Amino acid sequence: MKDKGYFAILLSMILIFVFASPVSASNTVYDQENREVQPRAPMYIHRYTYEPSSTSRYNQYRNVGTVSLDNTGSSVQSYLGFKVQSSGTVNISVGISGSVQAQVDALFAKVKASTSASLTTSRSYTKGTSYATSFYVPARKNGSITGYIPAMKTSGRMKDQLIDANTADFYVISTSYITVNTSYVPLKDDMHFVNKTW
Repeated sequence: MKDKGYFAILLSMILIFVFASPVSASNTVYDQENREVQPRAPMYIHRYTYEPSSTSRYNQYRNVGTVSLDNTGSSVQSYLGFKVQSSGTVNISVGISGSVQAQVDALFAKVKASTSASLTTSRSYTKGTSYATSFYVPARKNGSITGYIPAMKTSGRMKDQLIDANTADFYVISTSYITVNTSYVPLKDDMHFVNKTW
């Protein structure tokens, strides 16, 4: 009887020890070959899509100078061509405060797809570059030509999708919208001329 009592006490102590011992859950992940796999850190990316509310051609985006001709002493009309009067560069302008390159790229791609005109994000112009015109200053008159680099003018909103790039299907975590104020995309080759006589 004493042995049975002693055995019961010993069994109770073992059970108490087993159930009272803390058990820590393991977060370790193993692959098919039972090798430990390190968990990947979250990786988030933004996907931008520009949604325009209006897009139109704006002919007088960058003024590149004015040339003039005094034809008041002549009895016949005189031809007036145009020469660029300064040098510089005109760039795409996106109406988002602190815009990032991905937003610029999204706006440019959308506007480019909406027009048959050739567009660019940056265009240089050089003083002295000549352009033919169809302008003749009438006899006994003064005349002038002002040259402009035109652009596409647009405004709308930018869709911003926050994406978990670690998922196979690029899971969209959230979607928000950013207002895009008046923006300009320069035309690659076109020029616009405004003629005046007096």
